[in-house]
Amino acid sequence: MNEVVKWLVLVGALGGLLGGCGSSSSGGGSSVGFVQVVNGIEDSPALSIEITDDDDTVVESINTLNFAGASQRSSLSRGSYEIEVSFEDPATGFDERLLTQEFDITSDTTFTVVLAGTFADARIVLLERPDSDATEVDSDQIEVVAVNLSSASYDVHLGQDEDGTTADNLVGTLTAGTNTAPVVFTYDEDADYHVRLVADGANSLVYDSGEVPVAESSRLMVVVTDSTGADTTRPAAFVVRDTGATASANLLAEASFLVVNGVGDAASVDARVTVAATGDDLLNVSLGFSESSTSATSGENFVDIVATTATDPSVSYQATVSLNEDTAYSLTVAGGSVDEDVSIRANERDLRRVANGVNLHFVNTLRETDDEDSSEVDFYALTLGESLSDTAPVATAVEFLEGVSAVVGATPYDLVVTTTGTQSILAGPARIFPDGGERLIVISSEAAGGGEPYQVQVVADD
Repeated sequence: MNEVVKWLVLVGALGGLLGGCGSSSSGGGSSVGFVQVVNGIEDSPALSIEITDDDDTVVESINTLNFAGASQRSSLSRGSYEIEVSFEDPATGFDERLLTQEFDITSDTTFTVVLAGTFADARIVLLERPDSDATEVDSDQIEVVAVNLSSASYDVHLGQDEDGTTADNLVGTLTAGTNTAPVVFTYDEDADYHVRLVADGANSLVYDSGEVPVAESSRLMVVVTDSTGADTTRPAAFVVRDTGATASANLLAEASFLVVNGVGDAASVDARVTVAATGDDLLNVSLGFSESSTSATSGENFVDIVATTATDPSVSYQATVSLNEDTAYSLTVAGGSVDEDVSIRANERDLRRVANGVNLHFVNTLRETDDEDSSEVDFYALTLGESLSDTAPVATAVEFLEGVSAVVGATPYDLVVTTTGTQSILAGPARIFPDGGERLIVISSEAAGGGEPYQVQVVADD
C-alpha cells in the first residue's frame, strides 16, 4: 500500500514509454481508452486544451481549465494523439502555446495528463492505469491514487472522520514529485470520508479536508500541492473524480487578514484586532487614509476589531467578524465621515498569484452614487484606449463595503467605477501598470478630507 511506483513520466520520456504500452494491450478488450486532464500548475492562468488525432482533427477541447481543475474523463479510440496546452497572452490577446506532447491511447487504459511545475517551467506528467475493465470499480470498493506536486513529503490518508490517520487508511507515503499505485478500500456508505496529510517524519497532522463526498464504485485522485492561500506553512489538496475536480479548504490552516482604512475625513485610523474569546492581540496598527496594514494570522474563528480616529479618539467603532480556516480577508474601515457611523466589514480575498496576471481585490467604500435608489457600483479594468461599452465590468453591483476578487491579465489598465448598470462614471480613471504575479487592493473612495471628487485608489501592492 505504501509502495511508490514510477508513474511520473516527464515530457522527454513520454514517447518511448507509451510506444511500449501500445503493443502490450492490443489484444483482447475494447478498442477505446480514457483520458483526463488535470491542471496542477499553481501560478497558471486559465488554460485551453486541445487533443488532436493523426488527421489533425480536434477530438477533445477544453476552453477553460484553471488551477486545481480537471476535465471530465472521456473515451478516445485507440491510436496516436497530440495534446496542446495554450493560454491567452494578455499583452496581445492571442493564444500562445505552453506545452505540446504526442502520446498513444491504448485499450482499456486510463491516461491522466497532469500539468505540473510552474508557469515558467511547466511540464506534463502522465499517469497510465491499465485495467481489465477501465469503466468500473466493484460496487463495494473505491480506488484511490495520490499525486504529490508539492515541495515536501507527506503521508496521504483517506479515512472515516473518527478513524484519524491509521495504516488501514493510508494511501501512500510520497516524497515531492511522486505518486502511488492504485489503492483499493472497502466502501462504507455511512462513512464521512476525510483526506488527511501527515508531515513525513514529523508525525504531525498538517491537512484535513473536512468531509469529502465519496461514491461507491468510484475512482479518486488526491493531488497534493503547496498552499496558494492564507496559510503558506501548510499544504493544500484537491480531489479529482471522473467528472472533474473539487478543492477543500484545509481545516488546520489559519486565516489571514489585513486592515484597510477608507475613512476619508480622518487623518488616521488606529485599529486593534484581538481574539474575541480572550482579548489577545493579533494586530495593532495606525493607518493613514487609503493605507493598508501588513497581513496577520489567526487560528481563532472570531476576532474583534476596534477602530478609533485621530479626529476624535474618544469615539470608537467596533465589530466582531468571523474568519474561516485557510481563508484570507480584508477588514475595511470606512464611512462618510467620523461624525457619522463608521462601518467595518470583512471580505474574503483571493491570494493566488498568477504568472501573467494581476490579482485585483476591489472594495467599495462609497455610501452613495448618483442614483438615489442605488448604492451599488460596477468596477471596470479597461485596457488602454478601451471604452466602457467595449467590455464587461470586472465586478458588478458591489455594495458599500463589499469586496470582490478577480484575476485579469498583467497589462496596463484604466480603473473606473460607475453607478451599477448605467456606465455613469463615479470615480477614475486611475491608470496602473501591473507586473505578472502582483496582488493589488483597489478601493473606490471619497477624496482625502471627505466628499467629492470620488477616487479610485490602489491601496496595497503586496
